[in-house]
Amino acid sequence: MSSRLDSKPQIWTLATDLGLPPLGSPTLGILRLVTNRIKRIAKKFRCTTLSELLVATAGEVETTFEEIRSDRDLHRVRLKYLAKAERAFANLEEDLSGTGDYAITIRRVHREEWEPQFVSIIDCRGDKVFRSYFSKWHELAHLLTLTPQMRFVFRRTHCGSTARDPEEVLMDVIASEVGFFRDFLPSDSGGDVSFDSIRKIKEECCPDASILAATIGIVKALPAACILLEAKMALRKQESLDASQLGLGIGESVPVPALRAVHVTVNSAARDIAIRFHKNWRVPRDSVISRVFSDGGYSEAAEDLSWWVTSSGSSLDPCPVLVKARRAWDSVEALLIPQI
Repeated sequence: MSSRLDSKPQIWTLATDLGLPPLGSPTLGILRLVTNRIKRIAKKFRCTTLSELLVATAGEVETTFEEIRSDRDLHRVRLKYLAKAERAFANLEEDLSGTGDYAITIRRVHREEWEPQFVSIIDCRGDKVFRSYFSKWHELAHLLTLTPQMRFVFRRTHCGSTARDPEEVLMDVIASEVGFFRDFLPSDSGGDVSFDSIRKIKEECCPDASILAATIGIVKALPAACILLEAKMALRKQESLDASQLGLGIGESVPVPALRAVHVTVNSAARDIAIRFHKNWRVPRDSVISRVFSDGGYSEAAEDLSWWVTSSGSSLDPCPVLVKARRAWDSVEALLIPQI
């Protein structure tokens, strides 16, 4: 992720505006800057849980959260700040009208000296509630990287239409890192890695996070090497592109989906021991992941990463792994834990 972002001019500009030296990786520099600040906040406010860290960070960057759980809530918040002569809230209902509009942070112009400088409105209506914890950290990430050039005109909407914007992607990286800050994981989190242990960490450290976001975030933060993947029926990338063309030539066959690793998370501990894994690779037929996809339930098995082979014949480097797989709706979630 960082290598792709490092090639984007917006990320270099942000790093420069934050006073970072024009050397190395701007992405890692910004992330290091933010995590160091988070550590100082945690120490200053003696935070012991991620929930406490969230509140302390919001206070430190001078924002307050307004959670929107109904259309009535949205109307109430809009009128609340319009009554305080905050005209930027006039279009609030339109700002959060789309299915991909998750949050917006607005700088207040008319406020009492003791009031926070910003307001972060988090849309928790419908399915958006499952992303609310992450949305809060996304907004905080923007404020943690707010430069003097932006401070007086800040107004930022977190929406799906900007998901490909390099700066928005970077904010997601930061939110994923600090929203599940490894310093707050239980001391024994590097022991037995399982879906149950991840669930217990979530309940203890970040109960407000969605199961999906917490699982990904906790796996990333684990001190033990681990790969998290979701496998479901899908086409190869080229097959997907071909299928998007409405016409098929005479004699051309329709591509058939296969069970593939459509989402993959390789944590830092795994990368540190040179573990690599590629998205969209076909799941080996002999893998317990294939069996669980067919039969359902939960199962474990000792396997090897070298089982994963592409259509061209290339494979992953040999590495024994313990695979823990469970069926989830139309897919399988699996933990691959290197045994080295």
